[in-house]
Amino acid sequence: MLRRSPVEDAEGELLASLNTILAGTAAAATGLGDLDAASEHAKGAIENEGLFALTGVTSPYYELMIWRVESPRTYRVALPECVIDVRVVFLDEFTSLGWAGFATCGRYYSAGWATEDSLFAVQSAHETESEGFRVSYLAHEGRHFSDYKEFPKLEQSELEYRAKLTEIAVSENSTHDLIVMFSRRTGQDRAAPHHFANYWVTKNLGRAVLKSGAPVKDAAEWRNVPAGQLRRKARHLLLDSSVHLQNVGATTVERFLS
Repeated sequence: MLRRSPVEDAEGELLASLNTILAGTAAAATGLGDLDAASEHAKGAIENEGLFALTGVTSPYYELMIWRVESPRTYRVALPECVIDVRVVFLDEFTSLGWAGFATCGRYYSAGWATEDSLFAVQSAHETESEGFRVSYLAHEGRHFSDYKEFPKLEQSELEYRAKLTEIAVSENSTHDLIVMFSRRTGQDRAAPHHFANYWVTKNLGRAVLKSGAPVKDAAEWRNVPAGQLRRKARHLLLDSSVHLQNVGATTVERFLS
């Protein structure tokens, strides 16, 4: 994280360490020639100990979250264009909160994620009766849940762009807080999908409601725009992107932000 070694060297060291740890396990017999394979085998080894794990990549780093307890629940989630039923699995009793939790001593970490059949939520990160949970978790991850099925090749930056527009579109009391937060966390590097998506959300909404050609970072400018107008424009941008994705090929399109 401090860039003291080239990424390739650091990942090589990580692979060597995983190979050492996993040596002698049944999984190792199939070969651990790359980090993706080693990460998946590590997940299996952890689960064999009666725990649950998330491995793979949470951009830009390889991930490791480990927990002991899962509690499933079904929610009906209202997206701007439809209502969907989603299975949410609440996770508790963590022994590892991943690379973000490690870097911030447990202050910040992934609060949830989506797969093709379920949403996963870190129990301690959510107040389930709050607008934040309804908007920034259920609607955001519900958008991913829906998009994984409708646009299976779509890249992470585009998925985040659509999820953040969904948040604004379905918000009530938090509309201004959301856009101000997004405007303060922008970037133009696809390796950081959330920041890249924030850049395009604020740029496109700024063009629509503030007539600005660049992302607007001034909170006062955003707060002067009626919340209802921000919600309507966010919904319009979201649905326009859906039409564009359908037109270019829903099952094959990978990106549209550039």
